[in-house]
Amino acid sequence: MKTINQDLVILLTATITPNSYSKLKILDPEIRKKQYLKALDFYLHKTPFKIIFAENSGDPLDGFPLFPERIEYLTFKSEPIEPDRGKAYKELELIDYAIKNSKFIKEAKAIAKITGRLKVLNFNRLSSKFLKIRDNQCCLIYANSYKFRNMDSRCFFFTPDFWPYQWNVGQNLSIRYNFELSLWDAAVQYKRIEGKVYKPFYEPLRIKGRSGFSGNEYKHNLLIHYARMIRNLSQKFLS
Repeated sequence: MKTINQDLVILLTATITPNSYSKLKILDPEIRKKQYLKALDFYLHKTPFKIIFAENSGDPLDGFPLFPERIEYLTFKSEPIEPDRGKAYKELELIDYAIKNSKFIKEAKAIAKITGRLKVLNFNRLSSKFLKIRDNQCCLIYANSYKFRNMDSRCFFFTPDFWPYQWNVGQNLSIRYNFELSLWDAAVQYKRIEGKVYKPFYEPLRIKGRSGFSGNEYKHNLLIHYARMIRNLSQKFLS
């Protein structure tokens, strides 16, 4: 058993049965459940952190592994909204629910939010970099601005004081204003306050899994990874 690092918790967001009208390619609850189980197993065995698995379609989570010292399960049923505000608002709502109800989060100094079906292959490298920055910055968001006005919401790190900014900006989420745009805007507001810091990923995410929106497999080979790293180093954006 790995020594559990108490400085950071992983928050995996999950929707086993889709509950918005957003157009998704992966709709089958059984397929989605298998993807969540594979990702959860990856973070359980490949990282030293506690994990919160937060699910918002009320699934009973039968067959999920029981490791109470490492994994905390939260589930509730979020009904479709009329008019639909898209899957982004559902995710905002889910993260907020987890922050308010998770015992692990209450004890943590920082949170890494990850879309729950995906494996971030370089997560340990990214988390190590985040924690080094966090040693000198008590108020921090660490995320990937992959193009102007868009922040990658599949995985980002933050100290708990960032969340009110994201929650407030997120009240404008809609079909046309997605999580990526809102995360950028929240980071802009956050870094304008004295003592609060945004730091970009200079090493891009290496994602393994399928996009729920397009159904496409993410490309995570090393050549693409290094090409993205060069691009990241040449872009300043919010930094």
